[in-house]
Amino acid sequence: MYPIKFIQKDICKDGSDHLFTYIYKFYSSDTKLHYVIRAEYHTEDVFAIKFYCQRDSKSDFKYNKIVNKGSAIKIIITCIQLIPELLVKHPKASFALYASRSIDFSSSSKLTEGLEENQRYRIYKYFIQTRIGSKVFTQFDYPSISSYILINNTNENINQKESDILEMFSRTYDSLPDFS
Repeated sequence: MYPIKFIQKDICKDGSDHLFTYIYKFYSSDTKLHYVIRAEYHTEDVFAIKFYCQRDSKSDFKYNKIVNKGSAIKIIITCIQLIPELLVKHPKASFALYASRSIDFSSSSKLTEGLEENQRYRIYKYFIQTRIGSKVFTQFDYPSISSYILINNTNENINQKESDILEMFSRTYDSLPDFS
C-alpha cells in the first residue's frame, strides 16, 4: 500500500445527487507515477470510489487506460484502504465501484474490452471478497456491468438501501449501463 494524501473537498454544484468529492493523491514508488483517488459522495450516503493516473487527468479515457507497470494490485489495495478512513467521517456510508472497461490505445482500432465481468471487475471482486468481508458491509455484485456495491450493515433494510442506491445512480448518471 502507498501513503495517501488528502488534497481537497470539491463541492458538486450541478444539482444532481452527487454532492461533493474528496480528492486524494498518492505516489507509486514502483511505477514512479502519481495517482488520484476520487471519493464521490452522493445522496443515499454512498461513495463512488474512482482512481486514475495523474498523467491522464485531461483524458476522456482516464479511467479506461492501463498503465501496465505491474503495480495494479498495490494501487487497488491503496484505494480500498481509503474505506476505513472515510467511515470515520461517514460511519453509515456505503461504497460503489464501477470497473471501467480497458481500451487498448496501442491498436489502431482502439480495441475496447467487453462490459461484462471485465478484468478490473474480476480483480476488484477478488480483493473486496478477501479484504472487506461481511461484518461491516453486505456485498452486491453486478457482473453484467462489472460493478460492486458495499451496503453498510448499519442500514435497517439492506435490500431497500440497495434499491435506493441503484435508483439514485441511474438518475444521476444516465450513461451508466442498466443495473437490472
